[in-house]
Amino acid sequence: MVLGGAIEAVNPFGHAAAKLEAARHVLENQRAVCFTETPLEHISLLTEPIEGRRIKFEPYGIIITKKQARKLGVNPVWYLDITPGHNWLTQPLNMLIDRAIAERNPRDPIFTLTPYVEQFGLGAGIPKDFSWEREWRATNAFPLPVKYMLLCPEREHAEFQTLLTRARKDPSDVPMLDATWGLETIIARLAGFRPEDVGPVVAN
Repeated sequence: MVLGGAIEAVNPFGHAAAKLEAARHVLENQRAVCFTETPLEHISLLTEPIEGRRIKFEPYGIIITKKQARKLGVNPVWYLDITPGHNWLTQPLNMLIDRAIAERNPRDPIFTLTPYVEQFGLGAGIPKDFSWEREWRATNAFPLPVKYMLLCPEREHAEFQTLLTRARKDPSDVPMLDATWGLETIIARLAGFRPEDVGPVVAN
């Protein structure tokens, strides 16, 4: 959700979210904005039906560089294996979370880390592994940088350009991509070629 030039962190994420919710503790410090570093030419794979996923991603998004992301406090998610027998990392983390909850201390430093920790493996006999999404996260609202790109269906590009104009943003400063485009089309469009000029790409 974009509010006032920022993406609002709405939902809680991470290793401690379920434990905090069960204990009826505050979840504000677990809310995060999520990103993926999936290569642009493969981003369409995230919008297709994915086995085991309860939600369906739509082909819309904000695109920034990883260098921009790091400067703005975005960090890769840390994935911990929760498969029985692989608890040498999850067990101490759970102990720290449980202790902070028992002490009713929402400011415990562990809760600064937990939004960036995600699980994968065979927990409770249920397979879970979305580490292939290569997720990054930022806690709190994420301010839009001056330079960014938009991801939206090509048929809606003109509509988004109108919205940018209304927001007093020059549409020519915001490249727009479509999740279904191949790498050649993406490169050509970012290079400034018109849609009617983009076809098979050759180079020597």
